[in-house]
Amino acid sequence: MANHINVIGDSYTKFGLKHTSKSTACLPHTIRFFKKHILTPKENSEISNASFIGGTLIHMIVQESLTKKLSLDDVIKSELIQTKIDNYEPNDEKDKKKFEFIVKAAPETAQNHLDNIDDLGQYEWSDEQEQVLWTHPVNTYGLMYIDLIGKLAKAKNPEVLGDLKNKFGNATLTKTKGWTYTNVKCPDRPFCSDVQQVSLYQKASGLKPFLSYASNCDRKLFTQDNCEDLKQENLDKALKELMIYEIAWEKKLELADGDLDTLAWLCCPDFSDIKKKSFWWTGVAQEQINRLLKHYE
Repeated sequence: MANHINVIGDSYTKFGLKHTSKSTACLPHTIRFFKKHILTPKENSEISNASFIGGTLIHMIVQESLTKKLSLDDVIKSELIQTKIDNYEPNDEKDKKKFEFIVKAAPETAQNHLDNIDDLGQYEWSDEQEQVLWTHPVNTYGLMYIDLIGKLAKAKNPEVLGDLKNKFGNATLTKTKGWTYTNVKCPDRPFCSDVQQVSLYQKASGLKPFLSYASNCDRKLFTQDNCEDLKQENLDKALKELMIYEIAWEKKLELADGDLDTLAWLCCPDFSDIKKKSFWWTGVAQEQINRLLKHYE
């Protein structure tokens, strides 16, 4: 049988798009349009908040500790981590306080991840492994970077892959105690979007998936041995769900046929969210919002 050559579809290339990803496929379409078609890549990368940067920080701490076999204390004190902390520019006072709380609780949160991973057994770890996957009938490939890949010390090939999920509390200004931070529990089952994510990773790599959830006060480890959602039949279902998200977007690209204004009208913005500066709009400059809204004039 002749080898099939995968070609990125016209619906993507007419808009200068090369690939998709789990995080992109799961975006609300208005947000996807804004991030991928209104903002430049540099602008998109610069929009952040305490949760985004705090999550990256915890990932870095855990990955450095596991892959380089360093103590948690040494990693947190390292130039890499301290620079990441020092360089964060908060959006407002509440965002600043939340980031400070996340940093203060970073040792506990990271340790909870490490305890989860220790429960898996004695693996040697690598991180941020790049994978690509074509999932027909989606007409482009998915690009992914896997948080952790583990193999047993004497094994030739990796056996498990995992993703780290952080649960952060909220910073609240009270009348009597000033700023406080809420402790949060981890979920009793993995979130749907997280299962979709590791379903993509599993399909690309063939490795057994796990999900590690951690907060400053709680931890949960989900594997194929203790979680129905990570059984193969449910991973297959989750991957199909993820493909539906991407195909729905691809249909809009086809209808727009390379015309940005048409695509804009297929992705009507939520003006209430914009005015409230809800999650997706935190840290977004007014000039960038104005640039979006010009497509609806």
